[in-house]
Amino acid sequence: MTQTTVRIPARPDYVHVVRAAVASVAARHDFSVDAIDDLRIAVDEACASLLAIPSPATYLTVRIDFADGALVIVVSTDASPSAWPPPGAQQTLAWQVLSALANDVGFERDGEGAALRLVKRG
Repeated sequence: MTQTTVRIPARPDYVHVVRAAVASVAARHDFSVDAIDDLRIAVDEACASLLAIPSPATYLTVRIDFADGALVIVVSTDASPSAWPPPGAQQTLAWQVLSALANDVGFERDGEGAALRLVKRG
């Protein structure tokens, strides 16, 4: 298993760094061009969802693991919302997009705050 971690300021203008890192790791593991594009969009959506949390955040952390032919991507923030996942989250357009682009999607709490977990098989 290989792991890559990227931490960026919690600002939309830095999300391109995360997209590039995820695309690079996926390409190194021979994911198709379509799968890489799906991952870029999914990571962008996950970051946008976390940046929309009303609790202030200072950074986003993206952990990318490759194991058993799948990328497992956990996008987290140091924002700590009172309710995670937010009520009705699985009925939102963002959830529909994430569910369509990844093989598995889930809400998590990590040690510092809210997180979204994406799994994409190659």
